[in-house]
Amino acid sequence: MTDTASIKDDIAYVRAVAERSQPGHVPAIYLIWAVICLCGFPLVDLVGPGSSMVGVYWSIAGPIGGALTWWLAVRAGRHTGQADRRTGKRWAGHFLGFFAIGVLGMGLVLAGQLSWSGVGSLWILILALTYFLAGLHLERRLMPVGIVLAVGYLFTLYLPEYGFTTAGVLVAVALVAQAWLGTRAKHAAD
Repeated sequence: MTDTASIKDDIAYVRAVAERSQPGHVPAIYLIWAVICLCGFPLVDLVGPGSSMVGVYWSIAGPIGGALTWWLAVRAGRHTGQADRRTGKRWAGHFLGFFAIGVLGMGLVLAGQLSWSGVGSLWILILALTYFLAGLHLERRLMPVGIVLAVGYLFTLYLPEYGFTTAGVLVAVALVAQAWLGTRAKHAAD
């Protein structure tokens, strides 16, 4: 084998390994958001969509969940040797974009064009798109969660009494399932 052929084989091997490389799976992130959603979505049905308690809950739980997610992801990246600031910035930008669009959606309520219940459903619809696109571009395991969120959105529209509770349970189950399936796949690969 010539030196050129050997170098080509080495480069092909390194490229194949890099393409197969997956970021570390952190089931705790999925479980944190499952708990947050399981508590937050039903809150809309319990206290009413226009209650300030819903806003207070998400104003506290969202940033805490985001900070825990960031911390766990950084730890996992360092542990697996895949710490990548660019990827972290893409994740942060992706979910900050969700938050910004959701806040802008609140303008629909302030302008009288949408009810509080409607804006709650809108947040879930935007979250469904956010998770689906994250699954498409960042982490495949999030795509099914986005689809389940879209189904949950429909429940908030057509199940007036327990629509948000149903959506919360569905999303929590989807997140727990992805945590479990990801762990199972990781163990099977090892």
